[in-house]
Amino acid sequence: MISPLLLTTECSACEVADAKKPFETSVVLKILQELRLGEPPAVAGRVDLRDALRNRWIEFWYQPKIDLRKKQLIGVEAFSRARHPQNGVLMPSAFMPGASEGDLVTLSEQALDQALKASLNFCKLGVNLRPAVNIPINALVKVPVADIVESHRGKFEKWPGLIIDVAEEQIVSELAMANDITKKLQHLDVRLAIDNFGRGYSSFARLKELPFAEIKLDRAFVTDCGSDKVNAPLCKTVIDLAHNFGSIAVAVGIEKASDALALVSMGCDHGQGFLLGQPMPEERFISLLRQRANPPARAGAAKAPAAQARRA
Repeated sequence: MISPLLLTTECSACEVADAKKPFETSVVLKILQELRLGEPPAVAGRVDLRDALRNRWIEFWYQPKIDLRKKQLIGVEAFSRARHPQNGVLMPSAFMPGASEGDLVTLSEQALDQALKASLNFCKLGVNLRPAVNIPINALVKVPVADIVESHRGKFEKWPGLIIDVAEEQIVSELAMANDITKKLQHLDVRLAIDNFGRGYSSFARLKELPFAEIKLDRAFVTDCGSDKVNAPLCKTVIDLAHNFGSIAVAVGIEKASDALALVSMGCDHGQGFLLGQPMPEERFISLLRQRANPPARAGAAKAPAAQARRA
């Protein structure tokens, strides 16, 4: 069995967590610069989502979601990428603008299906991770979520559940629809999360009407929450609001050790960001899990049998 430890892109974030506390920025940066995979470099080029789907260029990368207090890996979030034969790996900004609703539905179905398959593969390695998938609410009402979940759920020894992230502005504008979806999927342990929370002008006033599992703090609250005297109390307020209404507070876009420490002190539950692990292809994620399960033997331990043979 693999302990569900934190991951950075190339190594376990436990290497960061094991560094002398309080975290020294220079130590964290050194580890990340030497070992992390990194996002693909920006490349020129745009493609139509329909073309990307038709040519099977779309793939899904996974970013670790970390329990900040326990320092444990507890989930993954799926992000779409397009692997173009000439332009290499393209970010969503290169293929999402202008996408039709039908193509978004197709992409959402693929994301859901692939995330559940990936989660099953992680589970086979002894790591039971709840996947999260971003789906626009207009596409969500057309995606057969229950059917897709049912087709996968029985394969799990222990079903981890599923999180569907929906942008806050979409939830606020379609509150009745969001509530209806939540009730229909609850028996499958499929929960909705409010993504980018804090952007909408009416968020705080209507929070009590949103019975969702997670509230994901917009990165504007998270960035510099460990040093900005204005941002810090705002970040703490959002975390407290999430808890007061029975939701888990998730911070996204964590890039600084000082912000991670501040979030822990504020009581934030879960976190994602480049400091804790960047999105990576499934095979890379699995490779890292296997490395954690079977760490390389230390040099001294490898030499021990030979030394014993000489003494004999």
